[in-house]
Amino acid sequence: NQLTVPQVFRRCLQLLSAGILLPGSASICDPCEPGFVKAHSFMCYEHQDELACGAQTLLRALSHGGYKEILGMKGARKITFDTAVMFDNIIVTPSKLAYEKPAEPAEPMETNGS
Repeated sequence: NQLTVPQVFRRCLQLLSAGILLPGSASICDPCEPGFVKAHSFMCYEHQDELACGAQTLLRALSHGGYKEILGMKGARKITFDTAVMFDNIIVTPSKLAYEKPAEPAEPMETNGS
């Protein structure tokens, strides 16, 4: 059984949205780098989170018939990652980011030696 192009596209979005490129995941080995280098090792945590959230939003849109919007076909509305979009009376809301950058440590206060 061979997969069709739409099935492969959906599976790729499913893998990305499930977090295959998040820290601690099995990941994918970069075929262009020598040795075992994870494909997402060059991305910061914020970008990894944005990728997973964006894929989740696109997968929801695809599940409700939003393939024209995803492919950017002429006449189709744009999918945004900050506002909800409606497909056939179904509201698709974007995922919220999960990663929060740690707060910068406060500088120690100087004490007077007197």
